[in-house]
Amino acid sequence: MENENHIRILLNKELFGTITPEEQQALDDLLATSAKARAIRSEMRDQERFGGQSVFPAKELEADYFAVLQRHRRRRMQRIWNWWIGAGLTAGAAITALLIWPRDPAPEPPQAVIPAEIQEITLQFANGETLAFRDGGQQRYRVQSTGIVFDNGTLHFESGTTGAPGWNSLNVPPGHQTRLQLEDGTAIVLNSASKIQFPFHFGSGSREVYLEGEGYFRIAPAGNRPFVIHAGQADIRAKAGICNINAYTPTNVSAQIVNGTVEMESGGVRIPVSAGEEATAATGKTLTAARMQDQYSLSWLKGEQFFRDMPAADLRDIIARWFNTTLYIDSREAEKKLLNGRIYRNQTLSEFVDNMNAQNEVEFYWKNGMLHCK
Repeated sequence: MENENHIRILLNKELFGTITPEEQQALDDLLATSAKARAIRSEMRDQERFGGQSVFPAKELEADYFAVLQRHRRRRMQRIWNWWIGAGLTAGAAITALLIWPRDPAPEPPQAVIPAEIQEITLQFANGETLAFRDGGQQRYRVQSTGIVFDNGTLHFESGTTGAPGWNSLNVPPGHQTRLQLEDGTAIVLNSASKIQFPFHFGSGSREVYLEGEGYFRIAPAGNRPFVIHAGQADIRAKAGICNINAYTPTNVSAQIVNGTVEMESGGVRIPVSAGEEATAATGKTLTAARMQDQYSLSWLKGEQFFRDMPAADLRDIIARWFNTTLYIDSREAEKKLLNGRIYRNQTLSEFVDNMNAQNEVEFYWKNGMLHCK
């Protein structure tokens, strides 16, 4: 049996425009199948047209309808308020997320072995006074009676200079190299992270210098006065000639002879080393001469550094010298890996890292601004 009240409520909702799509479909179905529903609609339209009677046959039905209408309006307003509240909460959450959400850390510069502000070539005098030299054009100084010229990476002293006695130190920071002309005519190229101590004037006996790091020497002849290079646990003597001395590790000093003959002494043992040969004074090893491998020993003079079957632990020292960057090795296994390759002085550290990673022997990666190897 059809519910007359239900039909009237649907018809009134249609009249007032508050009917939902589902209710409209139900009303249409009733009108299509029920003569009673059509009669009620006709009756309500006649009453509305002539304004004679209330649309609702009873006060209870009218109250029911308005209650339904009121609930509908409340629900509609609640949906609107819910939408606005939800939108506000969503916007607030988005803003909060933007403020507190962890972002990718900003790129950090690599950890420097020597701070950038003191990465200058310096000359320290015997009295402790220090000069810093900039890359670029000619710089002239006079300290007491010493005339000093630093010209495009070469340090020399004005002729006739009578420098104060004592040991002066020329310091080359990582990533740099420089040349030094001594008063006897000996020319030296110092590799990065190297230091040499020398006097302004040599006396009548041996001409002596002290080397830490690496230097390429063109030793000028000076009669019978030998030129002596004190380097770690080795002493190298020559009257003239050309040689490269690597003393980055004081207990493992090597000498490569390009021209002439030198004597290398370590631990009370002295041997001659001739042109085309090299010798290494290493703790626990016999001092002997062998054929020089200039590709690996002298390439730094051309801005390259070759390494072959080199443990990652030793490569750490080269990276520190060439790029002023500390390499952290994560495991003993990685520390013992033997690596091969080369470094170019004009390449970036990132390019070197990419080249090494391409070999798939070890993995170099950045973490908190520090270079790691695993």
